[in-house]
Amino acid sequence: MEADEPLILGGTSNAANPVEYLLHALTSCLTTSLVAHAAVRGITVEDINTSTEGDIDVRGFLGISEEVRNGYQAIRINMKVKSEASAEQLKQLAMFSPVYDTVSNSLPVDLVIEKH
Repeated sequence: MEADEPLILGGTSNAANPVEYLLHALTSCLTTSLVAHAAVRGITVEDINTSTEGDIDVRGFLGISEEVRNGYQAIRINMKVKSEASAEQLKQLAMFSPVYDTVSNSLPVDLVIEKH
């Protein structure tokens, strides 16, 4: 998997950047979780389209402002689902997503840097 940054951030714009991959992981995991859990419960999903967008202020990433966090300030996900199930039922199925759980519930991350 290749990662890059846009030209304005010193990259070559030849691949998605890590925060775009995060949105992709979140979107695809929510979508597949909904579909998989619906299938197990006998709920038909005829069509699904998920779109995701996030707000990020790169001043945090660039170290320009300590008042701005380094990552997303907000993420919005819109799922358009054709199914006999209610929107609330479908939302509960999507929320089985491990990536959604990880992103929406802060957790400790142990970062170790080893020089070699």
